[in-house]
Amino acid sequence: MVLEIVHFVYVHGERFKMSRNVKIKINDVKKDIDKEYGKNVKKNLSKIQRILDDKIEQIVLQRLLSGLPTVQGNDLAEIGVPDINTRLASIVQTIARNVRVKISGTKRITVDITILEEDYSDVLSLPEAVYNYTSARGSGILEWAKWILLGGNGTIVGGFDFVAVSSPFSRTGAGIMRPGGGWSVPSSLSGTASNNILTRALENIEKDIQSIVNRELQRILK
Repeated sequence: MVLEIVHFVYVHGERFKMSRNVKIKINDVKKDIDKEYGKNVKKNLSKIQRILDDKIEQIVLQRLLSGLPTVQGNDLAEIGVPDINTRLASIVQTIARNVRVKISGTKRITVDITILEEDYSDVLSLPEAVYNYTSARGSGILEWAKWILLGGNGTIVGGFDFVAVSSPFSRTGAGIMRPGGGWSVPSSLSGTASNNILTRALENIEKDIQSIVNRELQRILK
């Protein structure tokens, strides 16, 4: 029996389609094998769903944790969020948990997988994505995740620029903003909707997902 599997993987709204015929071993050859095989797939859909949910969550988390940069040194000082790496780790865990896997069909199985919403609302709405601060000079909110995911090389803070200097007014102890010019996200962290630290960490993940889907379906439906 040959099972056709069609995968649609959506990473930030961009669709990757993978179609492949997978040979599934069936012990008893029957006249109505297609009908019986369809029943077998239908019977196991919930199991397939549960296993793929778990396996794909694991690979997404693994790819994000291994692919994200560690924010340190001057980059950390410029962004001005002392616990940014802890926040990133929490965000990627939420992204992995929120991966959506939808399975349909019998002989022709369609697997729709969504990782990251197109507008990044799933990330930017998280409490970790903003930093509330209070200092001797006042208080405010830093939308740091929006800066590095969507801000590109554009000016984020007009009329001020970063100066690497030790100061008691620095949140990280390594720099402050001073009047003049304009500040942009450091090039090592800057990104746009289609090219940022998250999409780069997930690059070519559709190949890993295809391998997982094919392997698990063959195992479950053997």
